[in-house]
Amino acid sequence: MFSPAMLDVAAVTGIIGAITGPVGCLIGLVSYRRSQQIKALDLRLELRKHVSDIRADIEALPALMEGAQASRTAVLAAMGVLQSGASEIWKAALETDLKTVHALARELPDADETYQRSKPKKLENKLVEVHTLAVKVARLRDKYETALASDDKERDRIRADVRTRLNPVDRRVGL
Repeated sequence: MFSPAMLDVAAVTGIIGAITGPVGCLIGLVSYRRSQQIKALDLRLELRKHVSDIRADIEALPALMEGAQASRTAVLAAMGVLQSGASEIWKAALETDLKTVHALARELPDADETYQRSKPKKLENKLVEVHTLAVKVARLRDKYETALASDDKERDRIRADVRTRLNPVDRRVGL
């Protein structure tokens, strides 16, 4: 029925199949582990980059806030309402926000942390935490940048009012 040559071919192909199956499994396992290592490396790099960016943003916030405070004080003084309730509310909000900035700085992960031993799941969770911090920092930064822009508009309005009061002749003539 079967010739001896066919049995030899079947035996050889069977042996080849028996060898390639486990070798393929081993190569697949090595590739999977390697892809997990690369994923962890990508997550570590992204996390360290975000932590560095947020650290720089947090370090810049107090100066921005002090600049906004000086700007607001100057505008309120020019308006003649430096000792008003609005001024007190501004100062109280600024103090609260400065405390928030210090609290956010304490929440930041250590700058020297490399996360070498962290698993991808832990890295993902840490990235979400860092993103939450970034959103809070951005909110504070936007608040004070908006306040500075508002103060600039108010200064322009004050200057226009002063020019109008200083040049009554020009207004009567229609210039």
